[in-house]
Amino acid sequence: MSVKQTLEFLRRPGQATVEHDDVAAAATIVGATDPGCVRERNEDQFVVARLERSILVEQCGYEGNDGTRHTDHPVARLMMVADGMGGQLSGDVASAVVTDAMLQYAFSMMPWLRTSNAADEQVLAEGLTQAVQRSQQRMQEVAKRKGLKGDMGSTLTLGYLRWPILYLVHVGDSRAYLFRGGELFRLTRDHNLAEEMVRMKVMTADEARSSRFASVLTNCVSTSSSREEIQVELHQVELRRGDKVLLCTDGLYGEIPDKEIKGRLMHVVGPDLVEPCMQGLIDLARQNGGHDNITGVLAYF
Repeated sequence: MSVKQTLEFLRRPGQATVEHDDVAAAATIVGATDPGCVRERNEDQFVVARLERSILVEQCGYEGNDGTRHTDHPVARLMMVADGMGGQLSGDVASAVVTDAMLQYAFSMMPWLRTSNAADEQVLAEGLTQAVQRSQQRMQEVAKRKGLKGDMGSTLTLGYLRWPILYLVHVGDSRAYLFRGGELFRLTRDHNLAEEMVRMKVMTADEARSSRFASVLTNCVSTSSSREEIQVELHQVELRRGDKVLLCTDGLYGEIPDKEIKGRLMHVVGPDLVEPCMQGLIDLARQNGGHDNITGVLAYF
């Protein structure tokens, strides 16, 4: 099933149920990263965050309320992975710039968006796209300020959850998966030459997995591209209780076939199994070669 077919299937009526925001607050989300067995430096980044509203009363006219902090439960959750590229040209700087820029956007905008109607969702979609574009501009500024020569860049796969909607932002060849009802769905497409060749039926998906063209990105946040050239892939997925979402870099899925990822996620039947599963996937990727940095974020709802 293609990514397009998968998303159409998941949007069919009756595939999800709307529940309270408490589900987002109670969700178990765990991230992990490892440099792998070959690379000396880890150029991946991951983020797991809670977005909540709060107000601190500094002074008040009625007694006993000075210094009171009013905090709402998390109104949203944020998770992302980024795979930096550039080797000695500071791929770790690239991925850090991208994730930090998206965190700044989340801090300034996301908690106040209700996303309860089409107009709010349009504002969010436009804001997320602009935030990715600004992260590229910021990367270019950082490279210039630090005197970093040559090209550096980063992938970005981000999930923003306001239950029951998961908003996905994707650039590059990291991935987002959804496990539901015993099946594993890939929610994003790889922005690399190998996947382009699969879509053109030049090679099969199995051939693409080991192809040298899999490492040739056709889209990423980079110092070499103009802002207008970034193609930001956006999706909305309606979640339901029991769903599991995995964001990961190619260092994980490149070493572990989807069938094995599916088998591992199938055994996550409670929140206490999320962290062991995530660490188990990292360990398995190392056992299978660990040729790249390995990073993932696993969410259980």
